Amino acid sequence: MNDTDAGKFAMRICEYEFEDKQPEEELSGKERFYWSNISDMIAEVKEAESSGKSLKRYNLRSEHFTFKETYFDAMKLLKGGDLGAFVKAICAYMFRGEEVQFKDKEIQGYYNLCKLKMDVSKKRKSSGSRGGKAKCGVTKIEASAIQETDKQPVMPQDMPQITSVKELSEPKESMTYEQFRSAYPDIQGNLYGASERYITDLNWADVAAHFEADEELGKVRNIYYLARGYEQKYGQKGQAKTS
Repeated sequence: MNDTDAGKFAMRICEYEFEDKQPEEELSGKERFYWSNISDMIAEVKEAESSGKSLKRYNLRSEHFTFKETYFDAMKLLKGGDLGAFVKAICAYMFRGEEVQFKDKEIQGYYNLCKLKMDVSKKRKSSGSRGGKAKCGVTKIEASAIQETDKQPVMPQDMPQITSVKELSEPKESMTYEQFRSAYPDIQGNLYGASERYITDLNWADVAAHFEADEELGKVRNIYYLARGYEQKYGQKGQAKTS
């Protein structure tokens, strides 16, 4: 996807997410194809977020990051290819850690200011993967859509499949505590003191499966109460395997 098309596509998503605007201009065949592949998912995520819920399966199905409204504010100051290049620069930094230098000093200034927010997001994500407190952003959009469509058209057979709750009831083969925290960044808190035993005692793949399938457990947003609740409800069944 070239810079101009990428900018239009990203703007369309952000206007829907932040301003509740539906696409007003007529879409080209390619634009209509891309939009039809993500519009239902974006609407579902937007509805869930408005009610304070989190669709955890989207955290697992693809790499993503919180696209903050301040990035959108900067986008509104740009047009055409500059807009698309700016969005791609944000994705490059968040997904691959690549910094982009713009020849235009004004655009570089916008990027530098947004980078302050991006660095905070990166630190929070890193902290969450190590068991620290991970705070959710204002809203999430499928930022990976720009990254993927920049590479090649997404064909229907290539689209990630959504995993049902029933399928998730079967635990994954293995998952560490760190992987669990990375998959569920909206779960806050830490395990320390006596509760640190949960890090190695629990089968975190089984915790993840029950967190998805158990409605009551799925409402818990503190890692200590989640681990304790899981242990009390499922007991020895979910204990980690030992050699």
